[in-house]
Amino acid sequence: MHVRINSDSNSNYALNKLSENSTLLLSSLSRISSGKKITTAVDDPAGLAQISKLKNQNIRIDSAINNNQNLLSFLYTQDSLLEKAVKASKRLSELSVLYNDITKNKSDKNNYKLEYDAILQSVQELSEKKYNGVSLFSGESMQTIIDESGNVRELTGINLKEAFKTNWGLNFNGVDDYGDIPNLTIDSSKYTIELKLGENTSGTAIGLMDSASMKNHFLLDTNWKNNISVWMTEGEVLTENAINDEYSISITADSSNGINTVLKAYQNGNYIATNTSASSIMNNLHTNHDWTIGQDWDVNTRTDYFSGTIHEIRIWDDIRTDEEISENFEKRLSGNEENLIGYWDFDSLSPEVDKSNNSNDIILNGTSWIDTTSNEGAGPSSFSRIENNLGQLRAIVGSRIASTRRNINMLLESKQNLSSAISTIENVDLATEATNHAKNKILQMSGIQALDISNIVSENILKLIYHLAVLIYLQCS
Repeated sequence: MHVRINSDSNSNYALNKLSENSTLLLSSLSRISSGKKITTAVDDPAGLAQISKLKNQNIRIDSAINNNQNLLSFLYTQDSLLEKAVKASKRLSELSVLYNDITKNKSDKNNYKLEYDAILQSVQELSEKKYNGVSLFSGESMQTIIDESGNVRELTGINLKEAFKTNWGLNFNGVDDYGDIPNLTIDSSKYTIELKLGENTSGTAIGLMDSASMKNHFLLDTNWKNNISVWMTEGEVLTENAINDEYSISITADSSNGINTVLKAYQNGNYIATNTSASSIMNNLHTNHDWTIGQDWDVNTRTDYFSGTIHEIRIWDDIRTDEEISENFEKRLSGNEENLIGYWDFDSLSPEVDKSNNSNDIILNGTSWIDTTSNEGAGPSSFSRIENNLGQLRAIVGSRIASTRRNINMLLESKQNLSSAISTIENVDLATEATNHAKNKILQMSGIQALDISNIVSENILKLIYHLAVLIYLQCS
């Protein structure tokens, strides 16, 4: 009979199980204390990779939700301002009717006009509003990423200024329509003349001539032999190709050197040409005709009548800078700007009145005041179109608000599903883990007891062998 001490297979098995259960017990304790199934990469490499992927997707969803929430705030701001524009349109429509009440005196009408112009100014300010530095109504398209996959949503621009255009102007028939400005005098060696013109214009838009010398101190023809032309005492001095679209033209004249006049021309706020006239000053002679719009003079006979529409005229007694011209050619003025000596806004009530408060009113002859969009008379009917335009813009913004809300809800749902999937892979089930921990604890304690028993048996066998050896020794002695 062979006896093996401490190398019994059962003891080794018990020892291995004890080691295994101790490891499981430590892992169980780690999971319970952290609340995570995977505490090291060894626990579940594939699961760890999946969790990393899902968490990155969740981060992108959070960013997309943030984008959509910012867009929603942007759209709510647009809608709120459009609502104000609608109210302004209704009041302007009302004022345009009240202004033509035959029982209203000049003071009443002036009050209506002041309120009308103030509302127009406020609408212009609305159209220039920004949200965190981004224009709300520039009319330019915008793009934003709306989901975690990077899909882009493009939004066409909302142009409040364009939607609110009444497009009123003075129309000249090219036959015998004109206007005189008898009180206007330019006493400066520096001046700027600006006009906003309709489509397909031709003839003299504005000018000043001396009846004795038959020379133009200044004349602007919008289509002389297919050119926009500026004439002064020696004749034509500045030309640029004529255009058929609506546009703004600005001419600056600087004769401060007392020798000649440097002319610069701007179209829609952009510099286009320059030249120098031998004329050195704006001569305010007693033989001058009045400043006139819509015609030129042949001695004392009116000629070269203007054909087309003029929307606005501005005259300044200084040189407008490139920046001033570029920034303001589309803006409606208040009339109180510094150095403004004449301002006629034909896109407002009482087009003949000088809004610069210098009393340089125009005496009109035969012109018609029209809405160039509808080719009908200017007045309350234009606001039906404007209110329709604003209604369409609000409908567009409203549909975008609804769509953005849906995007946010879908992203929140996706985030919830992802979070649930991550939790299933990553988070421990405490009830199950507590059961496993108790089981592993019992198994560990059982293993320890088994090893203790094994050690006791081995110790007893050794004692027995010792006593047998002593007995054999005594018998042999």
